[in-house]
Amino acid sequence: MRHPLFGLVTAFALLTGCAGREHFPGPPVAQAAAAPAGQARAQASMPSALDLLAAAIADHRLVLLGEIHGTREIPGLVGTLVERESARGKVILALEIIAKDQAGVDRYLRSSGSAADRSALLSGAHWREPTHDGRDSAAMLELIERMRRLRGQGRDVAIVFFDPGNVDDRDRGMADNLRAVVAGAPDARVLALSGNVHAMTAAPPWEMFDGGKRIEPTMTAGRLLADLHPFSIDIEATTGDAWTCTGACGVHPVRAREARGAVPRLELYSPSESAWDAALLLPRFSASRPAIQ
Repeated sequence: MRHPLFGLVTAFALLTGCAGREHFPGPPVAQAAAAPAGQARAQASMPSALDLLAAAIADHRLVLLGEIHGTREIPGLVGTLVERESARGKVILALEIIAKDQAGVDRYLRSSGSAADRSALLSGAHWREPTHDGRDSAAMLELIERMRRLRGQGRDVAIVFFDPGNVDDRDRGMADNLRAVVAGAPDARVLALSGNVHAMTAAPPWEMFDGGKRIEPTMTAGRLLADLHPFSIDIEATTGDAWTCTGACGVHPVRAREARGAVPRLELYSPSESAWDAALLLPRFSASRPAIQ
């Protein structure tokens, strides 16, 4: 049974009781009714996207955040989520960035964040690839910087790059790397940000196409981690644009969803309805360009 949560205060109370290079939209999130002008003050008290996200993940230890690469909003939201959760304990932020650049990000997190430190970080292979697919955006760089500042404030946060790179079974490599992260830090919450296909924890109950050709669902990283019981969230927006590689890499409009409005919404799914456990629908995406132009 589908459970629509439109961001209303009552829905939030109910909820508290209870993220590949390709992008495939999930099932439509139900549309919330437009609020009369007289309800402006009630709307102001509605939970934010952060409130909805934090309540949805509850105490799940491994959370898969499925994104459309190349937006400002998702890295910003994830950074705020880490800040909130790290007040409670250790948080590891796992990013879909090539693992061989791990030493570079470790050095940066220990640094003072100077211009030279940032330049050294950006010398890594991830940032220098000729194809900028949105994972090397300015917003992603700012997310890493935000983690550095949190560490400077005494928060127990870390970053792990879990993309195995150009291998035959990339999703299996991702899953193996995330499994090692979870096993190596039994006291930490692991938040893994990746393309939304990698974050699927079930086979999608809809047809998938690539270039007009029907394709079979892949065995994603999320499905390969089923024994760890990850909680997966697909983060979408009703409108806007993102820096993606749909055709030529650049700023492209996102595929508009049925729901529209200024209030974030979250919906929980059963395994027969979606490839993710939940979907968080933001009002709008805006493109974040590559950190290195």
